[in-house]
Amino acid sequence: MFRMPKSIPRATLAGAVICITISGTLFGASQKTEQQYRQKIQEQKALEPTIDERIEGLRGMRQNLMAKKELVERQLDTLEARIAERSQNQLSEPKREPPHDK
Repeated sequence: MFRMPKSIPRATLAGAVICITISGTLFGASQKTEQQYRQKIQEQKALEPTIDERIEGLRGMRQNLMAKKELVERQLDTLEARIAERSQNQLSEPKREPPHDK
């Protein structure tokens, strides 16, 4: 009759324990990583402004831009008026010739 050496069952048992330990460690690490990922997503959602807050922010930006637009339009109107005034002054003044040196 064939008898197995005593060292083989011990090695098999040790190998099984090592495999179980490694797979348990990897499974636990993947669970923790997934939990951290979910937590990070929840934190980002909590920090993200709601749609109403976004709309209010955009309305505020729009008001600022409209105020700047009005300011620039007034400046352009003022500039155009000054240009027209200068051209009128140049047309109404007689042309002066530079003095002639003999």
